[in-house]
Amino acid sequence: MNIKYQDPHQHLIIIPSVSVWKNKNMLSFDRKFYDGIVLYTKEWPGMVSCIVSMSKSSCSDFGVINKTMDELPFNCILLENNEKITIEHLTGASIVLASADADNQLHISALCRNSKVKCVYVIEYIPETRYQITLLSTRNPFIILRRFVYIWQQEKKRLSAFSISDGLQSNGTPAYYEYGKFKNNLLYFDTRVYKHDCITDVDLDVRLNGLSKNKPLNLAFSGRLIRIKGADHLVMLALILKQRQISYKFYIYGAGELKNEMIAYIQKHQLESNVFMLGPVDFYNQLIPDLKKNIDLFVCLHRQSDPSCTYLETLSCGVPIVGYKNKAFSGLLSLVDIGWGAEINDLKKIADTIEHLNENRTQLFAKSRNAVEFARPNDFETTFQNRINHLLSILE
Repeated sequence: MNIKYQDPHQHLIIIPSVSVWKNKNMLSFDRKFYDGIVLYTKEWPGMVSCIVSMSKSSCSDFGVINKTMDELPFNCILLENNEKITIEHLTGASIVLASADADNQLHISALCRNSKVKCVYVIEYIPETRYQITLLSTRNPFIILRRFVYIWQQEKKRLSAFSISDGLQSNGTPAYYEYGKFKNNLLYFDTRVYKHDCITDVDLDVRLNGLSKNKPLNLAFSGRLIRIKGADHLVMLALILKQRQISYKFYIYGAGELKNEMIAYIQKHQLESNVFMLGPVDFYNQLIPDLKKNIDLFVCLHRQSDPSCTYLETLSCGVPIVGYKNKAFSGLLSLVDIGWGAEINDLKKIADTIEHLNENRTQLFAKSRNAVEFARPNDFETTFQNRINHLLSILE
């Protein structure tokens, strides 16, 4: 394998929270992670390695990229099931970028300190998000209590790990504010949208000009169709809008455990002419072009505060957002005027907002432009370059 690097003393080891699937000599990577690490190999001034666990679950047919080991532009160390990372895995590292969302990586900063290697953690979830997910995943009080205790115990380990790390990279405002007391804390916003994929001013003007015409308001959602993402509320909202005789079309992209339940709800309430379940589609070839060309307003009813890449990816298309004010969305709204919020589970307020915007469509103009102006300097390439610069500043 030919790995290009400039300085052998700047060896970056990345330990992601995602796994890899192995079938004979073929490795299947999460596409988003793979694109990110490839960018590291292009911009990092030294060697790049990756330590990744092999998954025992079935491989998804969507959102993955298949490569042989020889095709990888980085050194890849595969971990067997439940294999723990040891100091031997970090041999030769100058700096390690680990995931603090993975409970089995909270010992990495101690390993690095003992080996005089720099350690930076990536963090997305805050304790509130973990508790929210637990409450939405079970109603059994004993299971809830047990999971709450586990979350509390792991959080103590997480804070201890941060206290001896050399820096943090916080995805989204919730983590950035939650762990603001720790040194070298970088705020970034996760996205898969490249600079050239952001909507142009000309294309945005064309779409906004169409808003003044007498046509249905085009709404959209993309993501996993699960309760923590508020997927069940999407079809309930659709019924409320129909009952109010609002002219709209609602395009729902994605797959998940609630798909059949949502389809049944649509059929029961005769929403077929308003709501379209489009399934998982290619991100770059269909979803982003559809949002840029056709969508007036994105509906994001996430019940938990994780910093979903959906936010920045939607804004890059010049599409404002109406959604529940979890800490991630509230944090965005505190930085830039790109949408409208309602308290979690307040579907009436969401419907009221959409009804108001349908009757006052010019109010979408300014926030649509604010959306893309905020997204442009936070595109995929710029975000990763900022993260690389952050690591280099700590290393140097």
